[in-house]
Amino acid sequence: MPLENDPLACSTVAALHDAYERALIANDVAALQSFFWESPDTVRFGVAEQSFGSEAITHYRRNAQPPDSGRKMIRRSVVSFGPDHVSVMCEIMAAGAAGPCLIRQSQLWVRFPDAGWRIVSAHVSHPCDTGGPWANYASQAARALDLPLLPAELPAVALQLERAAGIAAPLFAHPVPDSVERAAIFTA
Repeated sequence: MPLENDPLACSTVAALHDAYERALIANDVAALQSFFWESPDTVRFGVAEQSFGSEAITHYRRNAQPPDSGRKMIRRSVVSFGPDHVSVMCEIMAAGAAGPCLIRQSQLWVRFPDAGWRIVSAHVSHPCDTGGPWANYASQAARALDLPLLPAELPAVALQLERAAGIAAPLFAHPVPDSVERAAIFTA
């Protein structure tokens, strides 16, 4: 049976996790990437994206907005399973679109002989109201198109999308007779 809560493994990874959080707030992409295992098998599930492989995680990081700088870790569990595997689970309070938001973060750290401690799997989620489906749509579209979308702008963008949908919905609901010539569909 592996030694659970190996003191050296737990304290080392707790310090690395603290450094990770500082790099996250500073939006230090190079530092953030140095914490992840450089492999196509590394996985990070975020709030609105899924990154499979260290290259996908790097691409996401380069285009992501930095998190709320006022975020505060309110609970953290660091548990080792032997000297080379550590699980970090956190609850973090941050500002959300509708007020304070509880973010959940999990990371699995593995110690590699040639690379030291690296995150091999990570997950971030929050059940907060992020502005509804239009805000999620706008955030995902901005990321896919590499367009900046500041968090302060998101509610107004979501509202405009919701209004446009309200205008378009009756048009899409109206049946078009087969005798009407359809417009050509253009593709890139």
